[in-house]
Amino acid sequence: MVLPKIKEVTSILAFAKKAFTKGSFRCIVQYVNGLISLARKTVKKISEASSEIDNQSELNYVLTESKFEQEALTKRYLEKIRYLFKNVQVYLIIDDTLVERNGKTVQEAQSHFDHNSQGYIRGHQFFTALLWTPILQLPIFPQLYSKNTDSKIEMAQSLIDRIDLAKIKIDTVLFDSWYSEEILIKKCIETKARVVCSIKTNRKIKIGRSNRWKSLSFISERIRSQKLEDCEVGGNTYSTWSRVIFLNHLPAVRIVISEQKNEEDELKGKAILISTNVKDSSKEIICVYKNRWKIETYHRDIKQNLGFATVFFTRREGIIRHAILASITYAVLSLFMFRTGKSMTIGECCEYLRNKSTISLVREIVVIANKPERLEKFEEVFIS
Repeated sequence: MVLPKIKEVTSILAFAKKAFTKGSFRCIVQYVNGLISLARKTVKKISEASSEIDNQSELNYVLTESKFEQEALTKRYLEKIRYLFKNVQVYLIIDDTLVERNGKTVQEAQSHFDHNSQGYIRGHQFFTALLWTPILQLPIFPQLYSKNTDSKIEMAQSLIDRIDLAKIKIDTVLFDSWYSEEILIKKCIETKARVVCSIKTNRKIKIGRSNRWKSLSFISERIRSQKLEDCEVGGNTYSTWSRVIFLNHLPAVRIVISEQKNEEDELKGKAILISTNVKDSSKEIICVYKNRWKIETYHRDIKQNLGFATVFFTRREGIIRHAILASITYAVLSLFMFRTGKSMTIGECCEYLRNKSTISLVREIVVIANKPERLEKFEEVFIS
């Protein structure tokens, strides 16, 4: 099957041209087309399906060795985001994700703890971030994390600085308890962004004007002996305890300990959240923190629909470039839906563009006047 030309890809990717040579950019457009269109997303399948790529070696070279101005690409991408996100409330969601990779020749692969399986897997871990608004969500390019790189906290600090330098106004930063280090929270406060995050029970806190430090785990275990406030969020009822507290070396924050029970009044879930805006209500903090789930959806989409976890590279440069291009593909699909006003999942958008481009190909073939030429073209596109 010939790789369909999705014209929307070329149009949206125009901002990235200067980061590549002319020939490399042509291959990059084909690669993004392939990540959207093909069921089997491999370098081999994309190169075989493309009429504009001579062979797999050409695409491999572009993805691992050719000139790639990552700094220029990032700068132009952030400029585009700044323009799109003018005068809207922007959430920055920070997280990380794992891709399992075995094999002794795979560069930067190492053992990482997987919270889902509660065990260790060998592979690559990426620091990820998503800029989210109610009408558009765009990912920040993933960064490969290993023992040879900065820590994920340092990556998060650098990202906050980079976004602030790009003059993208962030209203709220969201992350889970792993990132709730005082140094990162302070960095966010410096940029006048609110932080809403979960924290671990091993922290010490001071309540109100008290000078006594208390164990958060002790308080968390005993909140049921106090009067709790019920609040409704998304059809669920949460019993909450909230106070203004102090954490070590941080200004006052609002803490919410929330419990959710099932119909038998059994504890279903518990969360300890903080907001650096002490005026936030318990309901608002819970509502805002639920938006953190958007980045989990992003991880699922790039892995299941855009080849993030299935396209295989052994060299570090290829691993990094593929991760960036998978996130760019996600951005292309998000921008297409934003421009056209369509409401679809990423998977549905891939199918829509694939079908749309296929219909366009059929129309091109139908208008070929010469019958043998028309049949030959049809065989090339749909049979070979």
